[in-house]
Amino acid sequence: MSGYRGIALTTIAMLGCVISTSALAQQPTSPLKPKAPHSVGIAKLIVKDANASKSYYEQFFGMKQVAYYSAKDVYDEPIMGYESGARLALFQPLAEAELKKPAAPVALIYTPDFEAMVKKIEDAKQPILRLPQAQSGTFKIAIARDPSGNAIEILSRQSGKLEVGGSKLMVADRAKAEEFFTKVFDAKPGQRFVTATYDEVLMNFGEGAFLALFQPKNEPPLPKSQFPVVAIYTSEFDTVRKRIEDAGLGYRDLKTSNPSTRIMIAKDPAGNAIEIISR
Repeated sequence: MSGYRGIALTTIAMLGCVISTSALAQQPTSPLKPKAPHSVGIAKLIVKDANASKSYYEQFFGMKQVAYYSAKDVYDEPIMGYESGARLALFQPLAEAELKKPAAPVALIYTPDFEAMVKKIEDAKQPILRLPQAQSGTFKIAIARDPSGNAIEILSRQSGKLEVGGSKLMVADRAKAEEFFTKVFDAKPGQRFVTATYDEVLMNFGEGAFLALFQPKNEPPLPKSQFPVVAIYTSEFDTVRKRIEDAGLGYRDLKTSNPSTRIMIAKDPAGNAIEIISR
């Protein structure tokens, strides 16, 4: 399958993701309503077919649909998740041309039953690659590729539940992206990994899911979707808005059916659309 070839060609480049996310494997889980003012609430994947993607994540990752959003002729979006942790949105644009997917993973999923999950994907002849111990160290890691071409990292975690562990953004300049998330969300840069093929930093939001900023050096910047690729919850909505304004960055407000919930869409320096939700 073409998915296997794409994964194999980028195994080394993805090693930074593998090491950094593995270091978080034993952190405790957190509820959806964190104590920190900002949190990564939803890793959002751009997909070709929302229903087919939903079936894939239900069958192979044991997720359940927890919400559903749509706008006529604009998008369909099932929200998938587990009992705790961040969510995974499957966003199907209805009027946007399909864009090339990055080679590196765009989301991480923790599992306490690694062998069963990976074998189920292998038995179904779906694209997946187990990383050898030389690359994964003491951890068990596999990279799957969903029907839309999104690469998903699967990481064994003996303690804890099935959980969406984090979101990864592809950026053109790691330093500029890091400065954006530090200033706007008070995110703290954590582990760093710099090699000839990538530059990566994990941004910590206090607890819960992480946000990785991954600058590939062996792949040119790809076109970005106009739609968000991550959703960040905040209890300091007005503060975040002012920081974006002070930085001279644009944003747009979205109308919501619930007056108590405010949403705006901003873009990071790489052009990734970021959904910011009051909570």
